[in-house]
Formats: sequence, structure tokens, C-alpha cells
Amino acid sequence: MTVAARSQGESSVREVSEVTCDRRGAMRASAAWLVGLGALGFDEKAEALQTTSTPRDFLTDYEKYKDSPGSTIGPSQMGRMRGEFRDLCRSKLMAAVPKMPGAYPGLLKLAFLDATSMDMWQNTRTYISPTGGSNGSVIFEKERAELQGMGPLIDALATVKSDIDAEWAKHAKDQGSPRAPVPISWADLITMAAVVATIKHWDEEDQTPFPVRQGRVDATEADPKGRTLAFDAEISEVKAWFKKRNIKLNHMVPLWMELADSKDGLMADADCSDLMATYEASPAQYKADFIFGFTQLTSLGSEYDAYAYFYDESPIKGKVVGNYRG
Repeated sequence: MTVAARSQGESSVREVSEVTCDRRGAMRASAAWLVGLGALGFDEKAEALQTTSTPRDFLTDYEKYKDSPGSTIGPSQMGRMRGEFRDLCRSKLMAAVPKMPGAYPGLLKLAFLDATSMDMWQNTRTYISPTGGSNGSVIFEKERAELQGMGPLIDALATVKSDIDAEWAKHAKDQGSPRAPVPISWADLITMAAVVATIKHWDEEDQTPFPVRQGRVDATEADPKGRTLAFDAEISEVKAWFKKRNIKLNHMVPLWMELADSKDGLMADADCSDLMATYEASPAQYKADFIFGFTQLTSLGSEYDAYAYFYDESPIKGKVVGNYRG
């Protein structure tokens, strides 16, 4: 074989190798996104509800996160870690939330205020890229009037966050990971805390399927002022706000029944009062519509990290490959 032929052959091998690596990277990124979408619930039987998020090309996603903890693990490992992390968060929140004064509806209102900073239009109604939303920005906004009285709840959640971060990092280290996984985002924590507070309000047992997607990315500063919807707003304003964000009336009403300072506005509106009568006759329908509306609300404007909370682990751990056991 000539030197030129050998060089050409080596070049071809490198090209094939690079294409294979890119393909594998894309497949891992795709799997991470699907796991993030599929492993949603506090209950494995919960169906994945449609959410609003910022779509990203899988290869771009992989290039962004390829050096993150857990970036080389396989789909089954991703699913297992998502479940482990969910169980840890559930355990910590189930123990902590009942001890927080005003946890319900306080945590639900906190999640609502975090989400309602999402803005889709300028004053001219011209469509622009959405900003704000469920991104944890409320931790920078504690002094605002609409967040008056929320400080103790945020402080209590900070303690839970520290516990979750420390225990998850220890778990990753015990599994042999040389790097700690990323801490839980405030956006995810606030959403999960609101879910736990709601479940505790509904019943004492954690039996209600309630989907929660993991991986929301936190804001690094406060969202602009004046975007939130007041809890004493006129019902016409409330209906318009939810409609503008494609949240249907039957998904709005259960939420507003819990959030509003008074139910008088809902009772005075014919469509809303009819739905309230339906929910009184069918608590199961009320819960189903509440969950769907809450899931849509807490996905407004959210950007998701497909690799959030993963840790480093051999992609063949526990498998037998030839004469090698991972």
C-alpha cells in the first residue's frame, strides 16, 4: 500500500469515526430530551401533558451540554436517574411542606407569580420571542408588592434546596461520579413544592398522578415589573390573560378557584359558574382540569436543560460486553 493510499484510508476512517460520534451524540441528546419529557410525574402512571417549552436542535443541545455531568450515559440510565432524583425531591418536600405556615395556597401562588411574568407580545401586539415565565426569578423579586409575605416560604424552600443538592451530590459520589450533578433549579423546586402542597391539600396520601417535567433553567436576574396578574383582578381580565396564553377556560377556572382572593367574580360569570357546578358534582374532573392547567401554566416560557441532574456513570455499567462486565 502506498503512503498516499494509507493516508487516504486513515482519513476515511477518521471521517467515519467523526460522523459516528456526531450521530451518537445526537442520539444521546435526543434520548435526554425524550427522557425529560417522559419522566414527568410524581407518579409513574401519570400521562405526559403537552407543555410549552423552547425547542432546540438535538445536535445544538448536545454541543452545549456535551461536557456536562452525565453527558455520556445511555437512555436507561437517564430514566433511572430522573426517577431517583424525583423520588429524592418528593421525599424532602413531603416532609418539609406540611411544616411551612401558609404552604397552601402560598406555594401555589408563588408558582403562579413565577410563571405569570411570561410575556408574549409588545404593547403593539407584535409577536416577539417570549420572555419571563416559570424560571425562578421570584427569588430576586421578594421586595415587590405582589410577593409580600412570600419571603418565609422562599427561605424555607432554600433550606430544602440545600438538602436536596447535598444529598444528590453525595449519591452521585457514592455511585462513583467524579463530578457533582447540577443543583436543582429554583424553577423546578417551586413547581414541585406547589404540587406537593396541592396534593397535601387534596388528601393525606400521595396518590394523585401529577406530572412535573424536570430541567427548567433558572433566570439570573429579576423579570420586568408589572407583568403579573393580581389575585383580585376582574374576571374579564383573568379570562383574557389565560386565553392569550392558550389556556382554556376549563383549565383556568380550577386554578383561579384556588388562587383568587374571592370567588365572587367566578360566580358572577355564567360560564365560570357552570364549570364550578360541574366540579362540585365531579371532584375527579376538577382535579384533572386543575392538573392540566397547572402543567401548562408552569411551562410558560420555560427553557429546559435536557441533561439536568444527571451524573457521570459508565454507559455500560451493569452490562456484560464480551468478557467484560461493566
